[in-house]
Amino acid sequence: MDRVGILVVSKCLSAAAIIDSFRKSENYRPEFYVVERQLNPFNFANAKVHQVVPDLDLPSVAAFARKYRSKISFGLTDTEDFIIAGGRDLLERKSRVQMLCVDSEHAVERSKADQRLLFDEIFEGANPRYAVFDPREYRSEGAAVARFRRFAAEIREPVIKPDAPARGAGVGVWGSDFTTEEEMTAFFRNVYSKGRVVVEERVDGQESSFQAFSDGKHFIVAPQTRDYKRALDGDQGRLTGGMGSYRDTDMHLPFLRRSEWDRIVSAEERAFARWRGRGSNPGLRGIVLYDALMHTGRGFRVLERNSRGGNTEQISVLTTIEDDLVEVCFKMLEGSLRSIRFSKQASVVTCAVPLAYGIPQAVPAEKERIDLSGAYTLQKNSVGLGIYPMDLRLEGGVTYLGGSRAVAVVGTGPSLEEARTLSLAGVDALRGPIRSRRDIASALDVKRSVEHMRSLRHAGKKT
Repeated sequence: MDRVGILVVSKCLSAAAIIDSFRKSENYRPEFYVVERQLNPFNFANAKVHQVVPDLDLPSVAAFARKYRSKISFGLTDTEDFIIAGGRDLLERKSRVQMLCVDSEHAVERSKADQRLLFDEIFEGANPRYAVFDPREYRSEGAAVARFRRFAAEIREPVIKPDAPARGAGVGVWGSDFTTEEEMTAFFRNVYSKGRVVVEERVDGQESSFQAFSDGKHFIVAPQTRDYKRALDGDQGRLTGGMGSYRDTDMHLPFLRRSEWDRIVSAEERAFARWRGRGSNPGLRGIVLYDALMHTGRGFRVLERNSRGGNTEQISVLTTIEDDLVEVCFKMLEGSLRSIRFSKQASVVTCAVPLAYGIPQAVPAEKERIDLSGAYTLQKNSVGLGIYPMDLRLEGGVTYLGGSRAVAVVGTGPSLEEARTLSLAGVDALRGPIRSRRDIASALDVKRSVEHMRSLRHAGKKT
């Protein structure tokens, strides 16, 4: 088999799942050149060359890529920070290593306000009602607050978002993060003090994640996934970067009709074509978008667009790709990616997190150990189980927790329930001061989403 050098720039998010997907290649022998913010045990163990760059400083990453460029065929990343900062542009210019991610021009994740303006241009009906509050346009904070209160009264249930990416934690939602005008205004003031603010109408519905691959010309849709952002079961607690996700055996989720899914795909394809422009656009290469959608009784809205795959959502996609992922990447580079085959397997990802993760006023513990040996033993004896370290660091042969999601545990199987059971078994085999949500893809949660969607459609017919 031919050796293929793959650069992986990682913030210890989904890189382990990316690497593992490449390892399954039957046609190539992948060798990994990993540069990441800490010594992730999985990535380190599987790297031919590994280097820690704590802040993923771009010149240092570019120097690493340049040093090994004769060995590297292409590169990927699991962090939007690299993309937004122009990482692809710099690496391709300095090292000539081709990166499978969008360039800085198409990194729409850097600004939620600019996303809304982009959708006004290319994506008809995608935006909820919204307003942008820019400190440069107001003489005082009081003037901005006065206009915000008027707009909030019009839309009644606002969602307040910082313009720059905040991994969910900086977003405030009426009814969850504030319930009075005073709390709402205080939340707005806090976000406004840091820069531009986007205020949107809260949309009642069922949320999903839409992801797609592209070679710059062709647009390949991935299976629809469901993300769980809240810290606690029942969608309670603070917004986090994501506690887990699932995909069903079909391309679409259980609460959507096939006709609704087809309309979403058609709308996303049209929007991408307008975004791409005529012909091929090399700046749109890789997992080019990850749209958070809200499904209502009268269509869907786009809550936000991200310029890379979802941290847990792409794990569900990667673990159910039937094609050789190395071949998929080469086709992206060649501009010949016309299809990707996905299995009919369901996939459930459950994240094990530190006890303080997403918990207000909780003080993160320092130097807490985690033991993955039991989970790895279970993985060896189970078909469809994947154990993917995220924010973990290896020191002196001991694995320690970081402050964010520790391990993504994915189960795949012929049904959601079987995949979920396997995922939870993997989480339960981990040892350490960790917790997880237990309701991801549960039968009760799926039933509630189906019933909620049915009631939304019924209400939509009356209006």
